[in-house]
Amino acid sequence: MAAFMFIIVILILAAIVVLPGLYVRSRRASQEHKEYERGLKMVSLLIHLPPVSDDTDLGGRDVRDVIDENISKAQVIYNILASTFQKGWKNRRYGQRHFGFEVVGSQGFVYFYATVPASLKDVVTQAVVSAYPSARLEEVDGHNIFSPVGKITATTGGELTLKESYAYPIATYQDLKRDAMQSLLNSLSTLGKEDGVAIQILMRPADPAVWRKSAHAVAGKKRKGNDNSAVGIERIVSVLKQFAIAFVKPIEPEDKKDSKPELSNLDQAVLDAIDDKTRHPGYEVCIRVVASSNISQRSQAILGNVVAAFALFDAPWKNGFKFTPSKDVEKLVTSYILRFFPQRNKDNILNSIELATIFHFPDQRSIPTPNLSAKIPNKLMVRGTFRSRVCCLDTMYSAV
Repeated sequence: MAAFMFIIVILILAAIVVLPGLYVRSRRASQEHKEYERGLKMVSLLIHLPPVSDDTDLGGRDVRDVIDENISKAQVIYNILASTFQKGWKNRRYGQRHFGFEVVGSQGFVYFYATVPASLKDVVTQAVVSAYPSARLEEVDGHNIFSPVGKITATTGGELTLKESYAYPIATYQDLKRDAMQSLLNSLSTLGKEDGVAIQILMRPADPAVWRKSAHAVAGKKRKGNDNSAVGIERIVSVLKQFAIAFVKPIEPEDKKDSKPELSNLDQAVLDAIDDKTRHPGYEVCIRVVASSNISQRSQAILGNVVAAFALFDAPWKNGFKFTPSKDVEKLVTSYILRFFPQRNKDNILNSIELATIFHFPDQRSIPTPNLSAKIPNKLMVRGTFRSRVCCLDTMYSAV
């Protein structure tokens, strides 16, 4: 009997140790399968930009006002797409359906794309046309930015993530008083025939209750003075000092009025910025940059120019972007081509104003390069969305 009970205990302990591991592995496998399934069901929409606007010539309007008005139109897109958020067990397990916008430079030309699930194509089209009535979206086959000479050895890239907690906002067009996307396009204006680069911005609606509650918690701690940077050596020294004084005279009770720290104007401005960020729809975001050329040094230079343009979004005492180069270029290229959205990417949340600042349709008067086209070169066309992505992967990995 004792031996039987011992075996039962061993089996129970083994189940406690083994079953969680099996569940985690099974969950990761199912999530990876869902990533491929969703990636292969994405379609590419080429965005034909609106014609040149004459608004800057009407009534002596300030050019900056026209730029702000143009960028603010993009908020309509992200406000509409926020309605695609769905509750339920399946969406908690696999994440919300994601979509994205891409700025692609290839063979000396620049293109704008929307990459969306086939089931959300009409929703995204409606959102874009609602914001920019003159824009037109056309479903096209895949594009290829990779150099047939350099292939994988001359390809580089990485991801851009927030430096601080997503509760802190980045600099928006309301702060910059300029169109930061003009600098981004300027970094693509020197591309040659052998160069290719893509800025891929994937997004999916964040749970409003969760991310706003977390942001408010960050603001609440800052108001109460519960700053984690105050712990550690400083707190230990303070406790030891009070302990030593206790032998000489009793510790005086703290004044309750002084228990709440007085906020400086700068701290109050940061808290107001956090509160303002939560008033708009939020998105979990994944930003990738991939560059390719005939030689590695050239692709590195292209990548550096693009990453440098994102420095404009840095807001002092608030937030900004940091770039992390990819250690596995093959994995990065696969994620880029199939538009993988990391399942556990919940630390990069931007609201509709921040996204509108990063990606919007520029007024053609402010475009720094004349090589902005809405037509795909014939040599980049590969029939079939699925075949085009497989062809890109085969082209890249044939050099490995």
